[in-house]
Amino acid sequence: MRTVLNCFLLLFLCATGWSQNPALATTVPAQTKPNILFILTDDQGIGDLTLHGNDSIRTPHTDALLQRSARFERFYVSPVCAPTRASFLSGMYHPRTGAIFVTRRRETMDDGITTLAEYLRDAGYRTGLFGKWHNGATFPYHPGGQGFEEFLGFTLGHFNDYFRGELRNERDEAVPFRGDLTQVLTDSALHFMQSSPEPFFCMLAYQAPHTPVQVADTYWDRAKARGLTDYNTGIYAMVESIDTRIGELLEQLRKAGKIDNTLIVFSTDNGPNGDRYRMGLKGTKGQVDEGGVRVPFGLRIPGHLANGQVIATPAAHIDLLPTLLDAIGELVPPGLDGQSLLPLLRGDTIPRRYIYAFGQGDEFTGYPGSMRDRHYLYVTSDSGRHELYDLQRDPGQQRDIYGTSPVGDAMAREYRRIAATVGRPDLVAPPIDLTAAPDTVRLLAHEGEPVGRTHFQDTYGWANDFFVDVGIDGAYWPVTESVGGEYEIVVRYHLDAPAPQAITVTTDAGTKLQAALPPALTRQLPVADRVPRKEVYPRAWARAAIGTLRVPAGATRLSIATPAQAGEETGLWIKELQLRPTAR
Repeated sequence: MRTVLNCFLLLFLCATGWSQNPALATTVPAQTKPNILFILTDDQGIGDLTLHGNDSIRTPHTDALLQRSARFERFYVSPVCAPTRASFLSGMYHPRTGAIFVTRRRETMDDGITTLAEYLRDAGYRTGLFGKWHNGATFPYHPGGQGFEEFLGFTLGHFNDYFRGELRNERDEAVPFRGDLTQVLTDSALHFMQSSPEPFFCMLAYQAPHTPVQVADTYWDRAKARGLTDYNTGIYAMVESIDTRIGELLEQLRKAGKIDNTLIVFSTDNGPNGDRYRMGLKGTKGQVDEGGVRVPFGLRIPGHLANGQVIATPAAHIDLLPTLLDAIGELVPPGLDGQSLLPLLRGDTIPRRYIYAFGQGDEFTGYPGSMRDRHYLYVTSDSGRHELYDLQRDPGQQRDIYGTSPVGDAMAREYRRIAATVGRPDLVAPPIDLTAAPDTVRLLAHEGEPVGRTHFQDTYGWANDFFVDVGIDGAYWPVTESVGGEYEIVVRYHLDAPAPQAITVTTDAGTKLQAALPPALTRQLPVADRVPRKEVYPRAWARAAIGTLRVPAGATRLSIATPAQAGEETGLWIKELQLRPTAR
């Protein structure tokens, strides 16, 4: 009887292409498992869809995908992008992963965490990521070290130009491109899916509509005719450019005969990057209110009865990993914050729980933060303010009932208890491991620390930033070397000076490299921005090989400085150091 039953189940799995039963994981051949496509957009808010009542935007293909999926009307992520991505990939609230912010290595996810890509790779999937990573720029935190066998994209918080530049591959090698970044990423993901043996896991992580606001004339002109501000014209045009590519991508998968065996997930990573339509919800990107963390989310499982249904039970990014593992018949690991959503797709319920959102910053304090269940939303600030809202009656958070409801104090106590357990300060801003990379290690300026009068071009040191006025104080990067080795060092820089500038590169152990950088008055590259950008502008940086430095074993600081500084400005800007091992 057992043999007959197993044969029946195997035939069923072959016909449907997926399994809900973890116990079958060891008996189901890999080719019966569904392909997985995870589409993630950047800074697209819940209101940036026609489906959600926005009459100033046109998103027919994304709308259709969500309408053919099990669509979660209350789906939550983190307030900003790197923490959200860490939670999607780990099944944990982001403070547990070390990824608490968006820059200065505080976006780095601990390499000891088993990622969704690693689970799927070990389950027989070919894994690929195309687009934005933002959970670590160097190995072992790089996507090539976190389970993705193929990668084409960028590791930083944003890419500086949608129409040209250098992407990176799975070995962190440069891949120059010209064209439309959104199209390049779509085409690369499609080629991966069409050429990979099944099953495959493809994560397509668009940069759009993250700034800078750059988009082709076709989309700009169409959106501009609606009488919007230039900023919102650009944002909506960028969303519509994604929508067109999603339509093309799904059509090509259909023609290739792969769509019927592909599980498709669509989500965005946080609230809108601006004050625009968001279904009446309070809050935008970076805020823990509903508008900052509630996003569109759909899960389409081939042949599943839940496709086309709208699910009201709150769910979150932490649920993606356990849901996908459950859906392909793999055991869900213990110790996750998330849980499988498959019971909801079968019409069952899941245990009552709170879903949390934690604010971001240099250090994790737990404040500001928020928590919600099916009925109430609790919000707390870093100044100790408490708010409570009845989301069933007041989804727009217009009436604070904290002082009049006994629910508020109970939720506040529970929030304090959970916030005290999720922080992992030991994982935040890890040193850069020089020995983990396949070859050259790039020490990007925004992953280092300025000292004294040296400062970033921008206020804080966001992605793509650089050190300005590098003088006797200089700047440094915390690094670690397992056994000690020699490195050839290349500097990418700008020097507005009449004569060469002496520099020193040193370690805390006293090893030193002295060199002279020739003058290099670099130029800012032209960009196709539709509105003035918030980010630094790209430059045609100079490049100079300055010699070899011995880096001792262990943790140290690798510093760069000038031996003397006269006047207020040195004219020396540092974009990055490149370290290529020559002997170890």
